[in-house]
Amino acid sequence: MITELLTRLRFFLRGKARAEIDEELQFHLERQTQANIAAGMPPAEARRQAAIAFGGLQRAREECREQRPVWRIESLLRDFRYGLRGLLRNLGFTAVAVLTLALAIGANTAIFTLLDQALLRALPVKDPGQLVLLSFAGDYSGHVHDEGGDAPGRNHYFSYSTYRDLRDKSAALQGLIAVSTASAGVTWNNRAEALKLEEVSGNYFQVMGVEAAAGRLFLPSDETAENANPVAVLNFDYWKTHLGEAPVVGKTLLINGYPFTIAGVTAPGFHSMVWGRLPDIYVPITMQKIIEPDWSYISDHRSYWLNLMGRLQPGETPQQAAAALDPIFRSLRAEDFLLLRDQSAKARVEFVDQAHLNLDPAAKGFSPMRDGMRTPLIIIMAMVLLVIAMAVVNVASLLLVRAATRVREFSMRYALGASNRQILRQLLAEGLLLGLSGAAIGLILAPQALRLLIRWMSGRAPDSVFSATPDWRVLVFTVAVTLVASLLFSLAPAIQLWNPRLAEALKQQVGTGTGASLKFRRTCVALQIGFSLLLIVAAGLFVRTIQNLRNVNAGFATDHLLTFDLAPELAGYPPSQIAPIEQRALDALAAIPGVRAVGATNDRDLINEGIDGDVVVAGYTPGPDENFDVELPWVSDGYLQTLGIPLLAGRYFSAADSATAQKVAIVNEIFARHFFGSAQKALGHHVSRPARPATDSVIVGVVRDVKHASVRDPANATAYRPFVQGERPTELAFYVRTWQPPDTAADAIRATIANIDSKLIVNNLSTLTDQINNSISNERTIALLATAFGVLATVLAGIGLYGILAYSTAQRTREIGIRMALGAQRYAVVRLIVLEVMTLAGGAIAVTIPLAMLATRAVRSQLYAVSTVDIRIYAAAVLIIALVAALAGLIPARRAASVDPARALRTD
Repeated sequence: MITELLTRLRFFLRGKARAEIDEELQFHLERQTQANIAAGMPPAEARRQAAIAFGGLQRAREECREQRPVWRIESLLRDFRYGLRGLLRNLGFTAVAVLTLALAIGANTAIFTLLDQALLRALPVKDPGQLVLLSFAGDYSGHVHDEGGDAPGRNHYFSYSTYRDLRDKSAALQGLIAVSTASAGVTWNNRAEALKLEEVSGNYFQVMGVEAAAGRLFLPSDETAENANPVAVLNFDYWKTHLGEAPVVGKTLLINGYPFTIAGVTAPGFHSMVWGRLPDIYVPITMQKIIEPDWSYISDHRSYWLNLMGRLQPGETPQQAAAALDPIFRSLRAEDFLLLRDQSAKARVEFVDQAHLNLDPAAKGFSPMRDGMRTPLIIIMAMVLLVIAMAVVNVASLLLVRAATRVREFSMRYALGASNRQILRQLLAEGLLLGLSGAAIGLILAPQALRLLIRWMSGRAPDSVFSATPDWRVLVFTVAVTLVASLLFSLAPAIQLWNPRLAEALKQQVGTGTGASLKFRRTCVALQIGFSLLLIVAAGLFVRTIQNLRNVNAGFATDHLLTFDLAPELAGYPPSQIAPIEQRALDALAAIPGVRAVGATNDRDLINEGIDGDVVVAGYTPGPDENFDVELPWVSDGYLQTLGIPLLAGRYFSAADSATAQKVAIVNEIFARHFFGSAQKALGHHVSRPARPATDSVIVGVVRDVKHASVRDPANATAYRPFVQGERPTELAFYVRTWQPPDTAADAIRATIANIDSKLIVNNLSTLTDQINNSISNERTIALLATAFGVLATVLAGIGLYGILAYSTAQRTREIGIRMALGAQRYAVVRLIVLEVMTLAGGAIAVTIPLAMLATRAVRSQLYAVSTVDIRIYAAAVLIIALVAALAGLIPARRAASVDPARALRTD
């Protein structure tokens, strides 16, 4: 009795009379019973079915009588149970919503995993926040052996003498380490292979705080005199994958034919202080001459080849440490200046006076590779966020359609005493169930998709800097995205169901489908169309970029061309035998059946690298401050013919251009025009390196310009020289042009080299087409993902458009029936629906196109030979959206055209 009085009081306070509610329930029960009888049911069955239909409202009424705190755990659990039952009763809706969220969240998780590893993750070392990276402003004026990564005012490569003096004279750092990368031939158990090495200082692992998984790591005592400490440390991944975690400590392996004792194995997870490097083996920096026999960097003050990283003293800032180290650095520069050939006042200003040391925070390490990946990853992340936004809008639209069928249910819950907070809590619980279900499936799909993406990005490379396993940061980010997305799409029905007019809601009839809720749903679909158009345009721009890069004229034929590296020094050949064994390899390769031509160079084509320097041209007076860098590759006598580079004047190299003959050179058009005005005038002139008379060569030919560094970059001035006339032996890359498909010659090439010497290692064997594809991997990845996201977004937009049209058409059943009863033809009804869909799509397209033109300007640096306002791309995108809109409207239009006017007029 008391409960009943309290319930009536609550209804009274909410302005609702219990009698009115009972009257409305009875009214709708009778209407439903009459409708069932009209449908052919017996009266008793009609009333029973009506009672079943309204049983849910009676249960809701009983639940609303319970007076409990709004956010108690048992209330939340009850909301989740009720929401789960509701979702399971609507499996079609639930499946579409969960799959939409799973695809979007899975894509988001996969791309954020890449972005986290490349741009956000700290090095897996002790206290990475204490690490600083050293760089300097000022002129190198020496030999730079680097992997790039420098920026204005940030030269990241130092000489060994500078490293040693900074390490020994500074108290501002706990420790200073040095590292460089190299390749070497490694023999273990009579199996030789080319591996990646890092030459590191003796305190490298101590300062980084890396532990050993087996044995010991390097100590400062391992970095003493040059070539005095032949010890090696294995990377854990190499030890695991190549050596099967076998006991190796104390055993010997051969590096370039030289015995090294294995001291230990690094702990798992650590690779290098340089992100992107995956070395297999570490050796002391003082063993550099063994690792790179052609060069002596240790004693050369003018060789800049080391990255330096330090660990700050506790409480020290990078600025304070830089202020303490800069005077020492300047004094070292002044000493090194005395060793330079150019002792002019201008040279001193550039080398000494303008030089200063920088210390930058380096918790994430140093990476020349990172800057190249930053923009592509940010572009891809922006795309996936658009997909997430589309998924949220799509699910919100689906929930709005579903909410329209639940107006009576929630109106009755309000009438029976439910508060706004209780309704909101119920809707949030249902939204969270959808979001968590989608996230769970997305987390299962993400690693699989990520493995495919990493394999695509890596091409034929055996390993990758990326891992397909998300860590806890990625999981936290995914959960956060899921919660935000769930909150956003749950608010859409909450707004629609917030405090409805109870009497009107309980008496609602099927009308014309107008009103604020329908406008909101149309807005959601318009947003989806806009996002889809933006992604399709982006996909079109990047696909055109890939087509343009693949079709660009490099200046030589890239088909039927194989390339590989052959480094005799890695097999233990002394310098005096390197050139003869390389010539022997050229002759043997030329004898393979099906081979058209063979050539070699020390400066590989189209891999974003180059070997350049200054030249002196006899009789040419350079202008003030003229700095004209020239590519200076050493090549074999058949290299230019093998690549198919046309001769414009003079002759190609021949076997007569031997080591003892007159030194000769062949230059390209840019070189000839710059120094002589034309190709013919260049013949007979002499060219040499500065202050090196022994390099004096006579120009005997001029060839056409070719792209060398990459297909994006323009051709540079180039002077080719026969490798047999070089001052020292050099490692060559071989080029083999075949008559048959190049892949079929790979086994024959390996067998031919093995017949010469089984210790010779054929490394990086690939077609030039594959090499070009690898050089444009960033663009290929963006194009692939943009296309995938564009397709996904278009499908989502189509689903959303179909949903809104199907709902609005169903809402207008009576209106359509009246139109047809008054004589409207079926084509007129179809035209009505088609006009609605085209109006909606056209408005979204009109708004999005100007925004797309502005947004795509942000990715201009990643495009090649394509305008951000390419009319063909925009026209194709609009056509795709129009086609999807037409297909989405086809089923609702046909359904509307087949409405029976008599039945439509009886529709409730």
